[in-house]
Amino acid sequence: MRTTKSKLYLLSVILLFIYAPLQAQILDDEAIGDRPPRQMFDERVLYSKFIFFDYLSDAKTWFYYFDIIHRRQSGLENNNLIEQPLRTSIRPYIAYQFGRFTRVHFSPVALFISDPRQGQPNDVQQIGDSEYELRSTLEITQDAYIKKAGKEWINMTHRWRFESRWRGVDEPMGPVWNYRMRQRTRFRIPINGKHFYDNNVIYTVNYHELHIEFGPNMNLNHFAQSRNFVGLGYRFWDWARVDVGYLHQYNFRGDGRTIDMSRGPMVYFFIDYFSKLRIGRDRL
Repeated sequence: MRTTKSKLYLLSVILLFIYAPLQAQILDDEAIGDRPPRQMFDERVLYSKFIFFDYLSDAKTWFYYFDIIHRRQSGLENNNLIEQPLRTSIRPYIAYQFGRFTRVHFSPVALFISDPRQGQPNDVQQIGDSEYELRSTLEITQDAYIKKAGKEWINMTHRWRFESRWRGVDEPMGPVWNYRMRQRTRFRIPINGKHFYDNNVIYTVNYHELHIEFGPNMNLNHFAQSRNFVGLGYRFWDWARVDVGYLHQYNFRGDGRTIDMSRGPMVYFFIDYFSKLRIGRDRL
């Protein structure tokens, strides 16, 4: 009798392991069948960014900076990457340098003015319907230097950002509030000098960044962006540099099924007195 019960128990366990995955597959197939098809739109963009750094104290541990962003985009089904506005923003920061490699940044409030991406016909109807957003940002940056044969082979930076966003602050019903997490890894390699912070150095630059949107007022907590950049940079006057390159980005809309693939040139211009901290310590 005990043997029969053991066999029945074993059989029921086996049937459970067989039935459960099949039922899960059926439910998953039904869920997939209810989803709208995924769409991807190919758009051209021009990204530009100006950054100014300076110190708040002689100890060179506290500093401030701000960045100004201006982005343009192509119209519907054309390659004119400056036809329509995309985003303009100004963002102030205060930051503290923990030693040589780590710093913390805080932006209490920043203004972003964004226009809808032009991927499909109903986007055209929203031209001029700009979204006004206020954003607070907490950021941690960690640097690493890989040297080979007395030369800085790779200058690497990890950056983590936590953003609190109030989108549509001018709307009659009030803003929509949510969070965003961002992680970026950047690599810079000197070509004609020993160090990224040497004057007149030419360097390669590339970075890869991920964005995740979540919060109580989101229709869908989702992976929002994947951004990749590759280019060349040049440092001059010790404290000024420019990066020029190519951007390739995937931007997921709030439904999780519509994707904007944005690609085009990006230009960075840095007024970077903060670099003097690195130059002085490296020479010592």
